[in-house]
Amino acid sequence: MEKSKCIDIELTEEDLRMKLQQLRQEIQETRKRRIEVEFATAIARTANAALDAELAAKMTKCVVIDEETAVVQKKRDALKDITVMLQKPLGKHSFFNQEANISGPEDTGPEATKEDTGEEIV
Repeated sequence: MEKSKCIDIELTEEDLRMKLQQLRQEIQETRKRRIEVEFATAIARTANAALDAELAAKMTKCVVIDEETAVVQKKRDALKDITVMLQKPLGKHSFFNQEANISGPEDTGPEATKEDTGEEIV
């Protein structure tokens, strides 16, 4: 019986060695996967940072465009106000829309200012 016990012990040691080797291999594989995951995570973080920078640039551009739009709207409103102000007097004062009346008192037209060359001045 002693012989069988010795064989069992040897098999058990061999089993333990195999299990130890298997565990070492699993540890190596786990380390390798951890490195791969860390590398993929670093790549993802870099890509995320690039996307964040792109988003920030687009948001800044949007703010600039909004400000430019507000300036253009203010100029348009000011121009509209000026146009309305210029059109109001025309409606109130109808003489701007009438033709000029050249008739007036006698001898006040352009012909009246011509000199008479037939007379002598004494």
